[in-house]
Amino acid sequence: MSDTTDDSAEPKPTVTGDESVRLLRVAPVDSAVRIAELEAAILTQRRRLAGMVTIASNLARSRDPRKVMRAIVSEISALLEADRTTIYEHRPESGMLEGLAVQGEKSVEVGVPVGTGIAGLVAEKGRAINLKDAYLHPAFDPKFDILTGYRTRSMLCVPMRTPNREVVGVVQVLNKRGGYFSVDDQHLLESLAAQAAITLEALRLQLRLNISNAELHSVAEELRQRVAELELLDEIGHAAGDADDIARLVEPTLRRAATVARAQAAAVFLPTERGTGPVYFCEAGGETELEVLAVIEVGEGLLGKTASRGQAYDLRPGGEAEDGIERMLCRGDVRVVTDAQTVPLIDGGQTVGAFALLNRRALDRRELDEDERLAFLLAGQLARAVTRLNERQSAQQKDRLMTIGQMLSGVLHDLTGPMAIISGYSQLMADLDEPDERHSMAEAIRRQVAHFNGMTREVLSFARGERSIFCRKVLLNHFVALVRELVAPEFAQRGMAFIVEATGTGVAFFDEGKMLRVVTNIARNARQAMGPQGSFTWRLTDTAGGGVQFSMTDTGPGIPMSMRDKLFDAFTTADKADGTGLGLAIVRRIVEDHRGQVTFTTELGRGTTFVVTLPPQAASNES
Repeated sequence: MSDTTDDSAEPKPTVTGDESVRLLRVAPVDSAVRIAELEAAILTQRRRLAGMVTIASNLARSRDPRKVMRAIVSEISALLEADRTTIYEHRPESGMLEGLAVQGEKSVEVGVPVGTGIAGLVAEKGRAINLKDAYLHPAFDPKFDILTGYRTRSMLCVPMRTPNREVVGVVQVLNKRGGYFSVDDQHLLESLAAQAAITLEALRLQLRLNISNAELHSVAEELRQRVAELELLDEIGHAAGDADDIARLVEPTLRRAATVARAQAAAVFLPTERGTGPVYFCEAGGETELEVLAVIEVGEGLLGKTASRGQAYDLRPGGEAEDGIERMLCRGDVRVVTDAQTVPLIDGGQTVGAFALLNRRALDRRELDEDERLAFLLAGQLARAVTRLNERQSAQQKDRLMTIGQMLSGVLHDLTGPMAIISGYSQLMADLDEPDERHSMAEAIRRQVAHFNGMTREVLSFARGERSIFCRKVLLNHFVALVRELVAPEFAQRGMAFIVEATGTGVAFFDEGKMLRVVTNIARNARQAMGPQGSFTWRLTDTAGGGVQFSMTDTGPGIPMSMRDKLFDAFTTADKADGTGLGLAIVRRIVEDHRGQVTFTTELGRGTTFVVTLPPQAASNES
């Protein structure tokens, strides 16, 4: 077998003895250099790793995007041995790159349109650009160098990407010390840019969240304020319906108004038609009561001038007096008004007073229009409430006067019967010579006078709400005779029949005077309702143990359907011009005081029957 060669193979070099000696001498030197280079590379990597840890730590600790950006810029400059570093954030709404350029201790805010310059091109294309000489690239804009005298040489610019590859900014480093930026530098900067992009995006989200939370908190506070205002307006409306005098309306309104408006106190001036009226003052909270500071005239003091001029005033601490407005509610009041919002009370186009929020707390001050808006809302509602209360009190006063007149008219009419009987007996007495007959007539007159007095007392007692009865043993025959004597003549005068059917001849226990009033009231109502040929039948039945039942039937027109549910209410009349409307109300009260019951049945065109039932031993004498 012969030896073969591979012509294509490269001939192996031969080493002479002298060269072997030389290589043996050089090898240790190259190894030392290589070791030094490796150690330097390791040191650089350690430094870069420490820098990345520092950046990560800064990113984790800070919540301020600008502080984070400044820290990242400084650390990148150190890691990449760059003279200047700039981090741009992309603002899609403006199409700009906005960033912070840092060179040593100096920094400046810069802005570049997307697509312009090296940074703008990187942002637009999303690719890194690494230049040994920036001036050789057509996209480089030397304007900044010309303006500042700076000389850009090497440049490395990489995009900042989120995990979903969206470009959110650009990192740019200039002028590497000792040369230009390597591929390793580019990889490092891309890693740092990705880390910065994630952190800055998270910080922006956190910032937006904080802003949203602050806005939500502000909206919630405003909503709570509006709800409190609506509740206050509703309370004023309810107070207007419930209050029976102005003080009960004003006190809770002023107290709550001061609290809702974050003021120390509130006040209101309510003049009468004569132009004078009280100034009511109340502090927020529940420690103090409503005060009436003084009675002033329209035009006097802070509230008086607000009412006279019909315009709002806003007094600020330390401000000059406006249009001669005095900083006091009324003369003689020692309270210092450092701050006030006053508005007139206007209802139906008429100024009816003035309202003020006093000494609003400085830390809680809102805008002027908000304070004035709230004050006008409260004043409008309060003005309507005061007007309604005044109208209601005026109507009640008129009703009371009408009621008094109606009662007096009815009482006078009821007295005409006894007075006519008394007059008749008096005339008979003048013609009688027999002492016994004159005595009998005198007794009849006395009974009519007693009945007369009883009627007036009963009406007055009902009007005053007084209730008392005195039950005792009553002889029913005597009671029937007394009723007949009082009532029968009145029916006879009108040609009506008064019929008594008394099956009970024993005794019963009740208040004789008051039960006499029950029978006469029902009988007189029947007499007023019936025509000339009508009749009234009173059936009396006693029950075991001293109870009694009265059944009283008339032949009148019957009770209208519309009156039946309120028949026993006070001042209910069936178009009777001469009635008080108290007759049946008094009947029911007397019967109930006896622990009895009164009912009725009626039929239109046929008449009505009242049944009064008193139990045995109807009531004690102490009731």
